[in-house]
Amino acid sequence: MPPVQRRRDYRAQATGGKATAVSYSIGLAWRGGFRDSQATMTASGEVGTVAAGAGRAELPLLRADPEEMAAALDRVAREDASVVPLLTPVECQEFIDAGADLSFRSAKPVIGEGERAVYQDFDICLSIPQPHRLWQLTRAVEGLIAAALGTMAEPPLDALPLNDLVLQRYPPGARGITPHRDHVRYVGLVAIVQMSGDGRFGLCTDRSGAGARVLHAGPGDGILMRAPGFAGAKYRPFHFLDGITVERYSLGIRSDKTTEPAAG
Repeated sequence: MPPVQRRRDYRAQATGGKATAVSYSIGLAWRGGFRDSQATMTASGEVGTVAAGAGRAELPLLRADPEEMAAALDRVAREDASVVPLLTPVECQEFIDAGADLSFRSAKPVIGEGERAVYQDFDICLSIPQPHRLWQLTRAVEGLIAAALGTMAEPPLDALPLNDLVLQRYPPGARGITPHRDHVRYVGLVAIVQMSGDGRFGLCTDRSGAGARVLHAGPGDGILMRAPGFAGAKYRPFHFLDGITVERYSLGIRSDKTTEPAAG
């Protein structure tokens, strides 16, 4: 596929200032952006060839553009989390259907002990094979974030590979998950794409849920939350999910520093 004409030259910063060794495959896909394309961006910031994505020919078109994503990242810097529109209702159903052939298991009811115990009530899929339509969604989100960082005078993080996917299913009445922090191996930014259902996703100051602040998100929205390394901080927010009355599907997208970047 021949190179496409870009509307703007979005360049991600190099991780650690290194000019070699790391490359990122990012999907350039947002409404008003480019479809059926994927760009390879090296750590030196050079944009390489464009080729069709794996599986279906096109990456999903995301509702937000780079400027809207940049504004959402600014809010994360100020408020630890934000919400950005990503998918239409039709696309939400498409991705739910795409996950129908995946194997779910019940999450462990309790992790940890005593005051550090975290209670969970949902079904989870940790093994999403390559290639899969949900990985194409991940590549599109990754590309939009990288493009947004390229528009910011002081980007809060370097472009990083999103290489860890978790699909979660919450039946009506599920307890969700009590206040907890993500593992330290997840760095930079966490993105949670809500595809159906309801529930209260919020941040709080400790495991008791004190100072709870609920984010207003619905199907099609992406919840962005800081992780260690965002804006140079090591902070991991406590967060929770409860109040589920309608079956909820969500895709958790993270960057695991212990894992090699996933093939796109």
